[in-house]
Amino acid sequence: MTDKWLAPDTCGVKLREFEQMTQDMSRAGPQLEELAAQLWQALSGAGVSTGPAMEIKRIAGWARDAASDLRRRNALVHDLDRQKLAMRVSRADGNYLVLPDRYTDQIAYAEGRRVADLVRRAASGDRKALADLRRYDPRDVTPAMAKAVLEALGPEQLLKLPADLAFHARADDSLARDSQGLMSLLGRSLAVATTPGRPGYVGDAYLGQLVQAGRTSWPPGSRPPYGIVGYQSMSSLLASAGDAKFSIRFMQTVGADMVDYDRSTRKPLGDNPLPDLSGAFDADKTMNPKAAGKADFLVPLLNAAAVSGSEGAQALLNHRPMGPHIVDSPDSMRLTNLEYLLRDRRGLWGQTDHGAALGHAIQVGAIGHDKASQDLAFRAGKYLADDARKYFKVENDRIKIENKDDLDALSGLRVPMAQVLAAHITKVNDIYQSFRFGAKTGSTPMNDADMDYLLLEVTRDGNAYDTLLKSQIAHAKVAIDKSVASGSKHLDSTIVAEGWMFGHLIEARNQSVEGEEARLAADLQRMEGYISMGVGFAADKVGEGIPTGAPGAGEAYTLLVDQVQDRLTGWLAQRMVDKPDDTILAPKSNTEAVEKLFNQMITASELAHGQLSHEDLNGQPFATHGPHSKILPLESMSGDQLEALLRWVNLRTGLNALSGDMKSSLEQGQEEAAGHIKDSEGHNIQPSFRR
Repeated sequence: MTDKWLAPDTCGVKLREFEQMTQDMSRAGPQLEELAAQLWQALSGAGVSTGPAMEIKRIAGWARDAASDLRRRNALVHDLDRQKLAMRVSRADGNYLVLPDRYTDQIAYAEGRRVADLVRRAASGDRKALADLRRYDPRDVTPAMAKAVLEALGPEQLLKLPADLAFHARADDSLARDSQGLMSLLGRSLAVATTPGRPGYVGDAYLGQLVQAGRTSWPPGSRPPYGIVGYQSMSSLLASAGDAKFSIRFMQTVGADMVDYDRSTRKPLGDNPLPDLSGAFDADKTMNPKAAGKADFLVPLLNAAAVSGSEGAQALLNHRPMGPHIVDSPDSMRLTNLEYLLRDRRGLWGQTDHGAALGHAIQVGAIGHDKASQDLAFRAGKYLADDARKYFKVENDRIKIENKDDLDALSGLRVPMAQVLAAHITKVNDIYQSFRFGAKTGSTPMNDADMDYLLLEVTRDGNAYDTLLKSQIAHAKVAIDKSVASGSKHLDSTIVAEGWMFGHLIEARNQSVEGEEARLAADLQRMEGYISMGVGFAADKVGEGIPTGAPGAGEAYTLLVDQVQDRLTGWLAQRMVDKPDDTILAPKSNTEAVEKLFNQMITASELAHGQLSHEDLNGQPFATHGPHSKILPLESMSGDQLEALLRWVNLRTGLNALSGDMKSSLEQGQEEAAGHIKDSEGHNIQPSFRR
């Protein structure tokens, strides 16, 4: 039952007094029911209101239910006392037993204590204990069981046991394999029991003790790179937790301190990453982490932050060290975790996962449309753009990359960052448009020149470029469709604005991979594929299905672009099953490719919104036969029919004139992007189409 008169999690009781209260309540229920019946008869016989009797009957019902619950709790407290499982609290008025609400919690708590004992024995090399632990599925960890495991082991032993286990497993491959389940059990218990608001929460004090244990070294007195530090075990536990979510509180305390610890150990480790246990005990069976593999103890933390959701990722990345000790500390200690991990620690990622885990955490924390997500997205973009200026230099009117290894140290972050920008593609377009018309500041830390440097960095990855290209196609599709639907006379202005953005994106890719003919050829082939699959014809009326209760016009527009991106992705997936239609003329350049895409999008929108007359359709290859001809569905047309349709539309709407506007704006966008890439003396690079 769910009661409101005792704590839903635990309560403290005195054994003898609790027994007496249970007996009294058990007698009270029946006595009150008898009293209510007698009173009802008396009042009814007198012809007056029986309300008082009914109220006593209601109270009797409550007493009956409460007595049942008290008997359950009384049996539980006696079992706990007999098995020595109950925690005792001493107060001035006597000793109390802490009593769980549910009997199943008692069983789970007892199992957790048993698991803790088995873990201790298994970590010392006891194979029987390890075999006994196999019957526990980590996915079945309950709050009571998790709490028991953590309380029984304590913070220091919780972090020391994985190190002991790794030490024994380094000489026994079968032990290493068998111990994976044990580590998963501990990792998931850690996630469950450190979440405030859950019945099994171990408390804020325990989290503080985990921080202390995380900074503790074994053997005592040792310091990295010699010995093992608690946070290396913590990292391995986080990796073993799988898809278990860690709380915001955990990220704000333990997670944030792991990053702070990393800042403080950079110098002693000689700018090598501190490994987790898999790296600490390497293939050479050495305990010296300097000789270990490049497993980074922060990678599992960042992966755990990403699994934990946007608020968990934001809590970790937005953390800034606080306290009086920061005043005289190195500059890196004053940075937010986001800036430290992206900039100060950049070189270390080149030794490990090239920033893939960091990118995943940023993506989860920044991909939403709320203010906190947008702020994180463009702060990350600003840091990356500022760093890109160090690597993209100008020499003889062309880009020269200085220190390519450092530039590519965060190559694993490019696709996640592209996905973040794709989610905020409306804001990216707004940045270019506002600064194009003379704005001095914007709603984000980035200006248009910052965005061009960021695109240089991100589009070095072909998949990242493809992600941004598709998001901009979706944005253009929405903008064109809305102009056509409103009967706007300013379709040409929309074409210019969208072409401008395509120019910046294409120029960034061209410049970033300058001279790499194979990659540039692949880019053109990608655009050819989009055109031959008719991506511009997808999503007829793009505004359909958008919620009408969106908070504001800007957010509604963003939701619309998101929906169209999803539709285009589905369209492409469906069309990829079939071979693209070779009868559609392939573009000879990216400019021509964008022109064809725009023609497809304009045609699709005009058809969807009834902007084209159905006269003169007789005999047209793209129309039905008969006296009342209609244009065939776009998805049913062959390449020849689509080309004929586009020629027919051009004669009625002037696609050629709009194409001229698009080409001009695209080249202007490319010119502006090239103009933003300057050297210290103000010399900029030449746009790629002028070479």
